[in-house]
Amino acid sequence: MSIAGKIKSPLAWYPMRCTAFCLLILISVLASLFVADQPANVQEKTGLTVDLIVTAQGRELFNSWDNPNGKPFEIVPVKIAPRGKFLSAVVLFTGCKADASGNCNVEIDIVAYDPVGKTYGDMKGAELWQHRPAPPPGHTQLGVSYMGLEIEPQDPAGTYRVKAVARDLNAGVEAASAVQFEVK
Repeated sequence: MSIAGKIKSPLAWYPMRCTAFCLLILISVLASLFVADQPANVQEKTGLTVDLIVTAQGRELFNSWDNPNGKPFEIVPVKIAPRGKFLSAVVLFTGCKADASGNCNVEIDIVAYDPVGKTYGDMKGAELWQHRPAPPPGHTQLGVSYMGLEIEPQDPAGTYRVKAVARDLNAGVEAASAVQFEVK
């Protein structure tokens, strides 16, 4: 006997259809709750991130950033620092939290250490991005402040370290980044 012979009426499928329909409603309600719990944009989801870069091409970087010409440019980090040449420790960031007026309030500390761990230079509480509109979610922004470094002839050879700690005063969070370079 076939399955069709056992079913007497179309209503016999009703309990199965009801169960499937209820299951679909339950899944969609759970999915909407999950989505509702997610942050409204990437900026809130990821929070503040910073990327510290020490480059010998600071002037070119600032010029390209301030006067975009549609052509890509590259920020080349220093691996071996030349003595007597100006270096720029710059910070790129994403995800600062905007206040009620849409502005961020992020400050930065940058500290450089010589090969024996002694402070070579430091900059505390400088503006990274304050009283300025928050960059669009997911967009990287070059910070306002940077630290200039110049390795003098009498400075020791070895590995120099630079650390940056940014504080988003609107969100109450910190983000850090560190780099190192060699001096021969």
